[in-house]
Amino acid sequence: MKRWLLFTLVLLLPLASASTSLHLEWELGEHTDVEHRYVEHFPDQVMQCGECNATEDDVVVNWWRHSETTGSDWPDDDANLRAGTNGIEIDETASLINGNGEDTRQHIVDLAGTLSVRSEYEGQYYFVANMTFTPQVELRDDALMQILFIETAATDQHGREIPFLVRDMTSDVGFFTKANNTSSVDVEVSYEHLYAAGVDLSEEAHGWRVVFVVLGAEDNATGQPGVIAMYETTVPTSTEDLTVLDHLPPLAMIIVAAFIIGSVIRGSLNQEYGLPEIRALWKDSTEPVVLVEILAKKKLITTEGCEAIAPWSMRGGAKRSKIEPGEALTFEVRLKKWHPQGLLILLKMDVEGLGGWTQNIRLPGRKDEERSVEDEA
Repeated sequence: MKRWLLFTLVLLLPLASASTSLHLEWELGEHTDVEHRYVEHFPDQVMQCGECNATEDDVVVNWWRHSETTGSDWPDDDANLRAGTNGIEIDETASLINGNGEDTRQHIVDLAGTLSVRSEYEGQYYFVANMTFTPQVELRDDALMQILFIETAATDQHGREIPFLVRDMTSDVGFFTKANNTSSVDVEVSYEHLYAAGVDLSEEAHGWRVVFVVLGAEDNATGQPGVIAMYETTVPTSTEDLTVLDHLPPLAMIIVAAFIIGSVIRGSLNQEYGLPEIRALWKDSTEPVVLVEILAKKKLITTEGCEAIAPWSMRGGAKRSKIEPGEALTFEVRLKKWHPQGLLILLKMDVEGLGGWTQNIRLPGRKDEERSVEDEA
């Protein structure tokens, strides 16, 4: 029955595609050569950065942290999270080189695939990445991939200007950390999420870049994780040499067909690969406690523990547990105190026959902003 349903819906794809109001698609391309350092600037509220340093060969991004004190409409939540993770105080200016202060970096992870900007409703554009993630060597469990949306020349409502501003960071992406074990990495960044960060990916919008940064280290390495892969790309416009499908959409058919096709394909992939389903949400309590549920599919899942990224810290640890196929495990992650910054938890698991897996769970930092996240792998 599922095969006939999938076959019927696949026949509708050309019609659905021809009716989509916008679909710009391009390849991720080659990685940025390791001779180019990745430099993150943290300037002060008057756009100065006395401790910042970079060369013309560096890939530079700017994190803005001062919207609350300056009344700027630039977002600063991700910037404060990134600074807090690296111990940079709000009154400091600094440059972070290659994620760990080292002057050289490695390329030990290969990314490949396609990126696209799409819209199903007029004026509402979202971003999709369909890629593969392949470590060349065994990685430590704290490996993390960041997807950064960069505005090359940003101006806020007060007329302040800053180049290469990080508007948004997405990092809740799961992947395998075992050498030569390829993961399918499918990420969708919604229109609502991008709109909140001031990111406009419409077909006439210029000056947007997407940077993929993988932070981590080899399994036997010590010290802070550094940049182990970096890819850069420019978001195209409809005037470039791309296929643009711009027609009046029968929205009901497209949405229903896309939902069913996506559900069938995702269900088939999950059954084939045996990846677990993961959910997390804040517990209704005065103390910061996260409830995590793991549902095993066709493979035995072994939890190896979890880690909260600074400034958050755990109260105690999560014990090692095995989850038989078809069974579920729910446990609590207790944290020492509340922080305004978003919470990032690295959940470490082993999937039988597939190797190590790290799932990044991201929740808002304030207790009154509750939401749950699911594993989208």
